[in-house]
Amino acid sequence: MRLLAAWLLLAHITSLHAAYPDQPVRLILPFPATGSTDISGIPRINKLVRVMQNLSAPSLTDSMVQQLQQTLAAALGQPVNVLRQVRGKTNAGTRYVAQSTADGYTLLFADNPTVTVFPVLNPSPGFDALQDLTPVANFARMPIALITSAERPRENLRDIIERAQRLPGSINYASAGDGSTSHLTGELFAAMSGARMVHVNYNGSLPAMNAVLTEQVELGFVPLAAVLPYLGGGKIRIIAMASGKRHPVVADIATIAEAGVTGFDASGWFGVFAPARTASAIVSLLNYDINRALSEDLVQRTLIAQGLLPAPGSSEEFRKQVEQDRERWARVLKTVAFGR
Repeated sequence: MRLLAAWLLLAHITSLHAAYPDQPVRLILPFPATGSTDISGIPRINKLVRVMQNLSAPSLTDSMVQQLQQTLAAALGQPVNVLRQVRGKTNAGTRYVAQSTADGYTLLFADNPTVTVFPVLNPSPGFDALQDLTPVANFARMPIALITSAERPRENLRDIIERAQRLPGSINYASAGDGSTSHLTGELFAAMSGARMVHVNYNGSLPAMNAVLTEQVELGFVPLAAVLPYLGGGKIRIIAMASGKRHPVVADIATIAEAGVTGFDASGWFGVFAPARTASAIVSLLNYDINRALSEDLVQRTLIAQGLLPAPGSSEEFRKQVEQDRERWARVLKTVAFGR
C-alpha cells in the first residue's frame, strides 16, 4: 500500500511538472546581505559598506539561498530569481509574499524569528504569518551553542547553573539581539534550569561573539554556525549544545539536556513558504524537489560543515514545527523584559 501511494505521488508530481512552472519563480529574501541577525550582524549601511558587501563572500544565509536557487531552477526547469526585500525586521519581505498571488511563483525564504517571533513582538505587521503563509519545506536547522571565553575558569553546565541559582543576576549572557533564536534559547534555559541570568543583547551574532571573546560578558548563546570559525584559535569554549542531539562537527560536546536540564531542546531553522491557498499540488512538488536536494551528499556535507543540519520532511511536518515554535516562543516572550 505504501509503495502504491509513493508511486501515485511520484506520478502526480511528474504530471504537474508539465504544467508548472511555465515562467520564472521569485524567491523573496527578507535579510540584508550580511545575513540573518541570528547568524551575522547588521552594520550601519553607507556607500563604503555596500561596496564591501558586493566584494565580500556571501553570508551564510545567502549561501543557503544560492543552494536552494540552483536546486529549484534545475528541478523546475525555470529561472529562480532571488529578490531582496529588507525592512522592519524582515516584515517587508514576509508581507510581500503573504499578499502575493497564490500561484507558486512567489516564495519566501525565512528563518524562525521571521515567522514565529517577530509577528508576536509586532502585533500589527500587516499579515498573519500562520494564516497568510503556507509552509512548503524546512531546509536547515540551526543549532545554538552555549559558549564562554577559553580564558575563563573552567566550569561545566551544572557549576554555572548552581552559581546562577546561588547568586541571582551575577552571570550575564550575550545573544544576537532581542527576539533572536539565541536570545529566546537563553531565556528558555533560564526558565527550565532556574539559572537567573542577565541578558545582554547585541546587534547580531558576530558582535555577541566578540563580547564573549573580550570577556565583556561571561556567556553567550550563539548559533554554532557563527562559533565554528573561532574554535580553531582556542579562544572560545563550547560548554553545551542547546539542540536535542549533538552536532556531527562537535560530536564531543554534550547537549544541555544530557548535561542535566532534562527535555531541553532549542534551535533555529530556515525554510520555504508560499502564500496561503497555494495549490497543495504545487506545495507537494516544491517540497519534493527541496527534499530531493537535501538527500544529496554534497548538500548535506556543506550544511553540516557550516554548522547547520539538513532538515528534510513533509510540508505538514514543517507546519506543525512552525505552530509549535510559535506557541512555545510566545510563552517565553511573555516573561521577557526587552532593552537590557
